[in-house]
Amino acid sequence: MATPSSWQRKLILMFRSEKRLNAGKIIKTYNDRSFDEMKATTITESMCDIEALTNERKSTDLENHLNNLKYKSLGESELCFYHNTLIILMRRKYKIDKTFAEFERLWEAESDYLLTHLSLRWIVSACDTFIDHSNNTHRAAILMNVVTLMNTLRTYETKNFLQLSTNAESMPLLTEKTDMLYAGDLPLYDGLTYFRIGTDDSLRNMRKRYNKFQKVDKLATTMLLAVFEKLQNNDSAFATLRQLHRDDWSKWWLD
Repeated sequence: MATPSSWQRKLILMFRSEKRLNAGKIIKTYNDRSFDEMKATTITESMCDIEALTNERKSTDLENHLNNLKYKSLGESELCFYHNTLIILMRRKYKIDKTFAEFERLWEAESDYLLTHLSLRWIVSACDTFIDHSNNTHRAAILMNVVTLMNTLRTYETKNFLQLSTNAESMPLLTEKTDMLYAGDLPLYDGLTYFRIGTDDSLRNMRKRYNKFQKVDKLATTMLLAVFEKLQNNDSAFATLRQLHRDDWSKWWLD
């Protein structure tokens, strides 16, 4: 492998510096703020630099990136934005140990609030962060269930999207196929079957097995169960199966 030249090394250092430039100043603005104060503060347009907004998905410039994110967070609490800022700083390798310690303190203190107010996107990002930086291997293993669950679901939804023509509405459920799955097991592939809708207990059993992790790590298990429950109440495949379920004993969602 060729060794980078002097100007290449300088360019790399400049790029890395820009990704973290002024990170210390940014995090310092929260030093004297309590979590309760941040929960009580709502992100408004006046808190953003409107003229500096860009359409970039991820700006190399840290301040621009956070300004864009703040604008997308209008109406949310400052605590949620603070949480997301900590994740971004760690992704940009800013004082990872210290920043992760603060991230962990935030989750230990405000897990109920965060699970209620963060989007699924940022809860999954939080799980990724624990997996990447926690020394607690049990916690990382439990939270890997969240990431696997979400990536599998997103893969399935992407396949559905690719098979629909542009601007096509979701296809209605076909009565004849619904009747087939109510009637019994239908082969899928490699020994698997489709869900036996109406009575299948697979998801109930999965939730029970998730719940056993409480004895190992309560926080991680709470996060896992919260994500699983959110999926039952969004327009997901889980919600479709819930709608078709008939057996009260084997239901897998909370009332």
